[in-house]
Amino acid sequence: MARLTQSFRLLPRPWDPSAPGARKMGEPGLFTCACCGLITPGRRFPWHGDGPGPVCALCNILQDPTRPAIEREAVLIWWPKLPQTRIMTLTRCAHQALMQTLGNGPNGQDSVWYRAMDAIASGSDTTMIPAQCKSALAVLRALHARTTEARRRLETTSPRLLATALLMANRADPQINESATTLMDGIRLFPLGRLYNGPTDIYPALVREWLDADPQPVMT
Repeated sequence: MARLTQSFRLLPRPWDPSAPGARKMGEPGLFTCACCGLITPGRRFPWHGDGPGPVCALCNILQDPTRPAIEREAVLIWWPKLPQTRIMTLTRCAHQALMQTLGNGPNGQDSVWYRAMDAIASGSDTTMIPAQCKSALAVLRALHARTTEARRRLETTSPRLLATALLMANRADPQINESATTLMDGIRLFPLGRLYNGPTDIYPALVREWLDADPQPVMT
């Protein structure tokens, strides 16, 4: 289990799934994400070629921190004691619980969803969100609060800037390599409730698909 947990972490260099020897995952369908461990319909993403199995679209952002919209999709947090896999599980469960309460319906619910995500990120008032969402909101706020320590240590919470710095670092230098290793042991990625395909945020629709596949309450 420890090895599996360590397999999933922020990868500074985006992995190319079209590279020779890349792992193929077959046709889309219902599967269990190898990272967050949750039932997932639709497209599956291979994990950097030799991983233990396919991952969902949310967990896939761990291996592409320089994607065009990453600054709107995720931030860095510092939490050495909490594995990245656990963060992804908690986040997906909280998002599904929140969407389930807001209404697993048409896109008219998206405006409420975005107000909730913005309130969590900014620390502003969330009284517009139903009381049933209290547990999910508490989890998301606790995770987001760890951005403070990440900013203190790195002077940024940007996944793109961290990935760029790590790619430029001279890892042949023992001291630099030790510092980078220590950093990666503590830094985590926290999804912000948005996921872009070009200019379109597809994340609310994805969360509704997940709920349709596994409608049982996941967090109360």
